[in-house]
Amino acid sequence: MPAATDFHLFGPAHLAILIVVPVCAGGLTWITHRKPATDTWTRVTLAALLSLSGLWWYWYRFSVLRMHLPQGLPFELCDVSLLLTIYSLLRLQQWSFELAYYWGLGGATMAVLTPDLLAPLLSTSSISFFIRHGGVIIALLYLLWSNCLRPRPRSWRFAFLTLNLYAAAIAAYDFLFGTNYLYLRNKPASASLLNAMGTWPLYIFIADVFALVLFLLMAVPF
Repeated sequence: MPAATDFHLFGPAHLAILIVVPVCAGGLTWITHRKPATDTWTRVTLAALLSLSGLWWYWYRFSVLRMHLPQGLPFELCDVSLLLTIYSLLRLQQWSFELAYYWGLGGATMAVLTPDLLAPLLSTSSISFFIRHGGVIIALLYLLWSNCLRPRPRSWRFAFLTLNLYAAAIAAYDFLFGTNYLYLRNKPASASLLNAMGTWPLYIFIADVFALVLFLLMAVPF
């Protein structure tokens, strides 16, 4: 547990959050099935909530954490997934939903399971963290369970190819500006799954294989 936070991994508060997230998605889906007219309101509300939380986080990065360009830009996979989820909620585009489903659902779930918090649980920073990541999970499950959008067969190929193209572009940016987006130059300082994947650059290739296996498993229902 980081010194800056009172959060306990899989403690009562954490378990409550893990239960509330899918329950919220199920509850919103149930309401929409009973009253289809609420779908647009639900999607717009979720998009607004995610947008406000995302904007606040970007402000926090530069105003409180004192990040400076080229650091702090929304290039991390969670940032991109958040934007893709918001766009999918508002526009119901198949391509953005498929990318958000494969990139965001797995990544946000991992973030909620093993949160890297910067402050106490009831701080605005930690609350925003769970709103962003839990909100992405709720939004994507809602779009899926309410039959608004579903991944097409073999859409995992599109998601995996696009992920690798995006990672290649970010790797070039990291090289030019000395940043570490997507952890392509160094593993995170805090405990993460990457710690079990060896040293650089081996962990990058292992993570890519892990993503491929995860995408294949996520594609099984479709």
